[in-house]
Amino acid sequence: MSSQNWYRGNTHTHTNVSDGNASLEYTAEWYHKHGYDWLVITDHNKFTPVEEIPYHPETPFLLIAGCEISMSAEGKPVHVCAVNPRENPNSVAMPTIIQTLQAGVDRTNTLGGIPIINHPNWCWAFTEYHMARVTDWALFEIFNPSTDCNNWGGGGELSMEERWDRMLSAGMRVFAVAADDSHTFVGEFYGHLSLPGLGWVTVRAPELTTDAICAALKAGDFYASTEIELEDYEVTPEWIRVRIKQFDGYKYTTKFIGMNGKVLEERNGTEAVYRRRGDEPYVRARIWSSNGGHAWCQPVFPDSV
Repeated sequence: MSSQNWYRGNTHTHTNVSDGNASLEYTAEWYHKHGYDWLVITDHNKFTPVEEIPYHPETPFLLIAGCEISMSAEGKPVHVCAVNPRENPNSVAMPTIIQTLQAGVDRTNTLGGIPIINHPNWCWAFTEYHMARVTDWALFEIFNPSTDCNNWGGGGELSMEERWDRMLSAGMRVFAVAADDSHTFVGEFYGHLSLPGLGWVTVRAPELTTDAICAALKAGDFYASTEIELEDYEVTPEWIRVRIKQFDGYKYTTKFIGMNGKVLEERNGTEAVYRRRGDEPYVRARIWSSNGGHAWCQPVFPDSV
């Protein structure tokens, strides 16, 4: 696993094809210049084939076609990102949140794409109750920095991380992505904006190709982050090891979390190791920095190598 490469990317991106304020070319260039290796364009109910995006840099950078299927039900927004579908999945109208989520997931899968359930806590739209009743999906947003996404919960509502633990504890195998949901690249940067670069995923893959990136997403071979970079993340039958890339004078804490969100162990520093007992339904690692950054590794299950 360690011999493969890490590739940073964003799964949720808007341009002026829908309600973003920058062109396809400008948007792609921004991510490339800021250290990203790949990018999925997901305009609202719009699909742009990658060959139509006028950005052809001299150094490697991968563009992946996508679409944010933007729907509503029961007075709430219900959005699903379709990553790498063959064509536009198109928006669908269904009477309930669960039916609408399922329709977006099904349409994406039918077109060969990967569905990601977006920002459940946005406007308190839906919960783990709804997601648990939708089938044939494995990815959701644990972090989205856009206004009203309410990632951390509050006022009696669960955080996205708590919702994740509830789903995992119920036996679901679901993986968490962070994405910036970017809309604003130019103009004045104040007020309620959706800015680029505030959340991403870094996948582990043998090469920078659409097939390899999508395979890593499906397999959960990635981590989600708002700031923190990992040197490596290793899983063996005996242990789970996290190695964090040191930045400036930041301090790091890693928590290994299991059933019902229980903290199994806590470690400080740039390396943390958890010795597997073998009877844990799942174990996941969460890292945060003294600067306020977060990173989430995907859960390790009993049959994980």
